Amino acid sequence: MQQLWSLIVYTLAALCCITQAVSDVYAAGEGSRNESWRRTDEAVTPGRRAPTKVTVVGNRVLVPVTLCYHGTRVDVQLLLDTGAAETVINTETADRLNVDLRTARRAQVRVVGGAVIDAHRVWLPRITVGPYIKENATILVIPHTGPTAGYDGLLGMDVLRTLRYMVDLKKQIILWE
Repeated sequence: MQQLWSLIVYTLAALCCITQAVSDVYAAGEGSRNESWRRTDEAVTPGRRAPTKVTVVGNRVLVPVTLCYHGTRVDVQLLLDTGAAETVINTETADRLNVDLRTARRAQVRVVGGAVIDAHRVWLPRITVGPYIKENATILVIPHTGPTAGYDGLLGMDVLRTLRYMVDLKKQIILWE
């Protein structure tokens, strides 16, 4: 029961991240409309969609994402979560990126149910999602307790809202436009 509770808390913590600072609210709202994503060098036929293989487990869609931090590149699986305001990784993933959380900006995050948890806000030089690259991205890092979740974090609306995509659950792909 404790393991299930830990998994629920971890998922809820990331689901509806709401930061407390006004600047964070601006960055996640009004200021993000001008975010720029660019295509990678991968060839995409004009008028056709670029597919990315995903893993579908029940109702969960796990998206391959590449995170870059100060010369370290890590391929992760993030849960596609349209209920999460921000993209979140767990501390284990931050460790793989060699992020020093002692120097990362602290944040407080309000989760479903009203609880507030401590997190860290980390700047990444680059995130790659499917055929898109975003430079100068910010993500949240939260601690994970309990059993392994089967993914490294959540791919939130800070990324998803600016990209056009369609998930084909049967073929287990995302088609990016």
